[in-house]
Amino acid sequence: MEPKVSIVIPVFNGENYLHEAIDSALVQTYKNCEIIVVNDGSTDNTEAIAMSYGDKIRYFRKENGGVSSALNLGIENMEGEYFQYLPHDDLLHPDKIEKNITSILQSGDEMSIVWSGWNYNYMDERGLKKYHIPYKYKDENKLTNSVFPLLFSLVNTVTVLLNKKYFEKIGTFNTKLYTSQDYDLWYRAFIDQKTIYLDEELIDYRMHEQQGSQADSEFIKNCISMSEYMVNELSEKQIIDMFGSKYRFFYHMLDFYKQLGWIDRYQNIYEQFINCIEPAEGVAERERLLLYLKSFGYNGNNIVLYCAGKNAKYLLWELKVRDIPVRALSDSNECKTGTIMDGVMCIKADFIDRLEDFVIVTMDEPRNVMFDLYKMGIKCITSYEKIARIIYDTLPIKEKYWRNSDEVEK
Repeated sequence: MEPKVSIVIPVFNGENYLHEAIDSALVQTYKNCEIIVVNDGSTDNTEAIAMSYGDKIRYFRKENGGVSSALNLGIENMEGEYFQYLPHDDLLHPDKIEKNITSILQSGDEMSIVWSGWNYNYMDERGLKKYHIPYKYKDENKLTNSVFPLLFSLVNTVTVLLNKKYFEKIGTFNTKLYTSQDYDLWYRAFIDQKTIYLDEELIDYRMHEQQGSQADSEFIKNCISMSEYMVNELSEKQIIDMFGSKYRFFYHMLDFYKQLGWIDRYQNIYEQFINCIEPAEGVAERERLLLYLKSFGYNGNNIVLYCAGKNAKYLLWELKVRDIPVRALSDSNECKTGTIMDGVMCIKADFIDRLEDFVIVTMDEPRNVMFDLYKMGIKCITSYEKIARIIYDTLPIKEKYWRNSDEVEK
């Protein structure tokens, strides 16, 4: 009941980070692991570092051919039943493998795929920052449904653990891809599967100027191409199984591309969205949303968004395309007072009606601000965190989206 796990570390000129990556693999609380280091033609001190570990690791050297070829060599030589990809500049938490294997064994299916939360580990003054899955996606049924999390770039590749048997079914890493080879493989593995998501940080993704994605000028272009590939590969049945309708699917993808500023992809999906028939259930969903908002004190024209930042701008749009007006914005920064965002003015907190206005605090960490607003005597308050997913799950009105879509170009 303790299957072996192969931790494969491909490395190219990784002398600055390799020690820590190998050490993070060696201290795993799950002991039935092997560590395979594949040197992809490094010209620095990588080999000496790897060799210093002796028989604690298995070491392979090859001519430079890219990370995919290095990973594939590791896969060819792995003795374990499960595969863990560890880039030479990232870190596994000590209990990462143990928690992954435990969840797979508890599922009763050796082919279960597990992934988890993670941290940004900035190699500068910013330090360690937890990655927060956007509130609108924080639904376990969605996160674990086929390739849904891949479509919205929610999966950090280092968090994934899967059975070696997948390579027999779907093939290995595509050596023609240099910065999106991981999502290409996970897409083939995740499709039509129910995955396991662990809502805790189990790896540190180190951010520095030398890493491949940061150094590759083609990185964003490759990401866009991979997203296009994933969307185009989906069958209508797969779309319906994940989203319920093509209309909802195209809307979700439009939102994703809009947030990233991928205008070409946005325009491509927009045409398909506009040509879709709006599902009849949209009316009932919007009625339920109104009842939900009224439970907080919404009366039709009394919403104030507190903190006039990016979340407020996003929420303004989402409310607008569902025909829900926002009376005003407000912010503790007085420099924003009197400014206009999407046609809505930012007012002083003193001008919020304590008894009548319904205030949505749009900060990511709203607790302290909500407490201060309560002390001011404001009666109706909620947070962006509490309300975002409810709004996002409600279908927008196509005509409203169409009439306001020119804002995306600005």
